[in-house]
Amino acid sequence: MGLEVRGVTYAFGERVALDEVSFDVTRGVLTGLLGPNGAGKTTLMRIMLGVLPPARGEVLFDGRPVDDEDRRRWGYMPQERGLYPGMPVGDQVVHFGRLHGLSRHDATSRARILLEELDLADRWSGRTDKLSGGMQQRLQLATALVHEPEVIVLDEPFSGLDPVAVASLSGTLRQRARAGCTLLFSSHQLDLVQDLCEEIVMVDHGRTVLDGSVAELRASSGRRQLRLHVEAPSRAWLGAFPEVSVIDDEADDLRLDVPLGTDPLVVLDAARRAGRVVDFGLELPTLSQLFLAAVVEPGVAGSTRPDGSTRPDGSTRPGDSTQPAGSSEPAGRRP
Repeated sequence: MGLEVRGVTYAFGERVALDEVSFDVTRGVLTGLLGPNGAGKTTLMRIMLGVLPPARGEVLFDGRPVDDEDRRRWGYMPQERGLYPGMPVGDQVVHFGRLHGLSRHDATSRARILLEELDLADRWSGRTDKLSGGMQQRLQLATALVHEPEVIVLDEPFSGLDPVAVASLSGTLRQRARAGCTLLFSSHQLDLVQDLCEEIVMVDHGRTVLDGSVAELRASSGRRQLRLHVEAPSRAWLGAFPEVSVIDDEADDLRLDVPLGTDPLVVLDAARRAGRVVDFGLELPTLSQLFLAAVVEPGVAGSTRPDGSTRPDGSTRPGDSTQPAGSSEPAGRRP
């Protein structure tokens, strides 16, 4: 099983920050939490962690309400660093291990393993404030993992990391997922999320607009992209397909958005009649394009859908609601 968020609602005064949010985080699966700035991601994480109380709804773990004892076995990495600047790197991780109830011996052993895994072993005795921003980010992750948590919640863990650090952190998260951890992280790096995550949750204006398997969401989006390298004197042949839109057109390279009702082979044949097709391919939309469709383009996805559905195929998950929170509901307290 894993984590279940059911109908969670929260408000800051009169402003509704989360409105009936529902989704699952499957055990052993990397799940990405996506959304534009101000969508409610951090507030949602704080409710899951018990920092904020929901006005309505609940968070379940393995089918039962989460309590404080459950959360002792969770690891959290905030977007804002919470490290002690003057403390040596190794002592920092040991300190957090002790706070989680580990003996000094066990905390030290775990700290050495984690710092080796995160390419920080040679910084054991160095001051934390002498580390680069990316190194501090990895150190923050080590403090969240030192007690070997069952549930890992990370707020923008890849922010500010260079490609080498991203690869190192990605490997660490994959390993934790394979070990059976329940793992949720937020990120604005959609290409990275597409490569790393099996499932995603997308929120906008405090509501769930997409959730489920990345592969299924891309396949069920109702769109395909036809990539063509065609040597033709004009694009007049595209006039026969008013339902097909041009995504990119540079020199002889075309990328077309083809709806499911149109056979891409018919479009390809028209291109071949117009000129010489050197290369072609059919691709699914990227996660970035799904994101833009869900939170930018009205009437495409999420709360702006005419049918009120939150998934590309028109279905909803158990506990999803398309009704906004009523004004009579109690508002959550300010943090």
